[in-house]
Order: sequence, then C-alpha cells, then structure tokens
Amino acid sequence: MHTKSELLELLRAHRIRLQKRLGQHYLIDPRLTTQLVNTCELSAHDRVVEIGAGLGALTDLLAARANQVLAVEVDHAICELLKVRMKELPNVQVLCQDILGFSWERVSGSKVVGTIPYHITSPILVSLCEQSTTIAEVWLGLQREVASRLQATPGTKAYGRLTILVQYRFEVEAIMRIPRSAFFPQPQVDSVWVRLAPRPSPAVVVRDERLFFEVVKVAFSQRRKTLLNCLVTLTRPRLDRDGAASVIRQAGLLPRVRGEELSLESFARLADAVSQLR
Repeated sequence: MHTKSELLELLRAHRIRLQKRLGQHYLIDPRLTTQLVNTCELSAHDRVVEIGAGLGALTDLLAARANQVLAVEVDHAICELLKVRMKELPNVQVLCQDILGFSWERVSGSKVVGTIPYHITSPILVSLCEQSTTIAEVWLGLQREVASRLQATPGTKAYGRLTILVQYRFEVEAIMRIPRSAFFPQPQVDSVWVRLAPRPSPAVVVRDERLFFEVVKVAFSQRRKTLLNCLVTLTRPRLDRDGAASVIRQAGLLPRVRGEELSLESFARLADAVSQLR
C-alpha cells in the first residue's frame, strides 16, 4: 500500500503516465484500504481474483489473508511494475490482460475483489452475472450512482435493466462509502464498497431466460413509454398491439403500466406470458 506521495514517486521513477482512457484511479488511503480488505473476511483457503490491481494497493493485503491472488491489470506498463513489486509474494500471480477476456472457468470458486474502472463498470457486472455460478463472492468499489442502481426498487429513477440483471443473480449489499479523496487522481464522485453474494438459484423462475432478459431490455428501451408500446418492438416473437395487450393482461398487469414499475416477479410473469405465444 502507498500514500499519494509514494504513488507519485513510484510513477515518476518508472516514467509511467496514467491513462485517462483506462479510468485509472488508485487508492491512496492505507487505513481505508485495510478496512475494505477486512470486510471481505478472507481465509487461508480462499483464492482471489483481483480486478484492476493497478500498483497493488489491495494486492499485498489480499495476499496476506488468502491462499492465492490472481491480480489482473490491463495497463502493460503498470502490470510489469506490479510484477516487480509482488515478486516476493509467492502466492500472487500478476496477469497482464483485460478482465473482460478473463477465463473464469479455470478459477471456479474464487472470490472477486477490486475497485473497478468506472467506464467499463456495466460490462464487468454483466460478465460477473454470466459467471455467477462459478464465483464464490464479489466485493467491488463502485461509483455511487452505480451502487444505487444495483440496490434500486421499482418505480425509482435508479431502477433499470442493470438492476434486474444483477438482482436476478446476486444479493446486493452496500457495505461502506469510499470518499473520492481516497483516490489519485481524484474522481468527481464518491464510491461505495459493495458485496454481491451469488444466489443459489435465480431470484425468479422463468420459462425462457433469454426471452426474460429480452423483455426486460425492450421494457427499459424508452423509459417513458408504456409497456404496451415497448412490447411491440420485440423481434421474437413479434407482437402487435392486441397481442401485447393480451400478454400484459395475462401477467396480471395494468394496461398503462411502464417497465420501470415492474418487479422481478412481474417481469417473470410477463416473459412467461410472451413465451406461451411462441
């Protein structure tokens, strides 16, 4: 772990410039970083996949608690420097690659930890949802707005497609605030340390999972439109207005309802009603 002055000295010594396009914001608060890792309650039997390891603000702390740490970092220069910094820790393996191309199957049962880049937060969350059955637990530092979306309830502004996707696969818990001052460069917003616990089975049972998410997608495609007007944009199966009205009735919903008002259970009933038309 390093302070801001130590981080800057390290970057200058190795002539490394942080790249804005990669959304690089590094933790520089040793006390807070220790608190974050402590919340993960790691054991000597755990294997951890660290997303966006950077220069190792969390890595050495994770290594002190876990059996193995796979530190994934996409910036090649930063990654090579991290390898040098971690060479004395035999249980740390540094991987220079994009986490979106990571092979989760070979590390089934791992815990996932990281403060992830804001600009690829959604793709990372989608990837984790797709791999939820191979992951033991997830602890992430997320932009405060994103954390709110993951915990949102129907009828609120934050509630949307990402809410449904994550809550379908995970139980979501906000653990603690991470002030923007804890990072360098300092971002414009605060973050939240969030725990995602994979559900033993999805939050709702659906006939056709792919269709379920397609219905969710079109329902949020134009938030202010009624569900009726959104459903007619489905491609498979195609619905005319009468067909859309029929499945809405079968799902026990009101004719003028909007997608942002539907719970996971309501979306499940709606998707199953559409599925029966196929």
